[in-house]
Amino acid sequence: MIGKSLRERWELGQLDADKAVALLKQMLGSHAEPLVEVRRKDARMIACLVVGADKPTLRLCRELGFEMRPGGTGVFGVLGGDAARLFDTLPEPRRAWLEAPCGPRETKVLLVAGGIALLSLETSDGAVTITAVP
Repeated sequence: MIGKSLRERWELGQLDADKAVALLKQMLGSHAEPLVEVRRKDARMIACLVVGADKPTLRLCRELGFEMRPGGTGVFGVLGGDAARLFDTLPEPRRAWLEAPCGPRETKVLLVAGGIALLSLETSDGAVTITAVP
């Protein structure tokens, strides 16, 4: 932590897109069903996947009303409009993406793993495609 500002210590930055896609692929084996269940509830829902909760992540989860243990992993859903308001530091195009409903075979994922990444998970003919939102 030496050499980092308080903001860098307590706020979640952006995850590298390639790292985020690889992590979501890895987590699909154990978390695909809860991710899709969130989407099934409403096309406006964003599936939040928390992996290895650190202190900033735990604080974020508490702010959202979810309890998480240190190092914990879990899935919960948030309406896209609410997510866009909660993550108001994201650039406008990313907040607009959160607010827009999911496509017919799409699950939008907000990955929180030492940083934040927005990912689109699409299924077609049994194949899964993961795309990081720029």
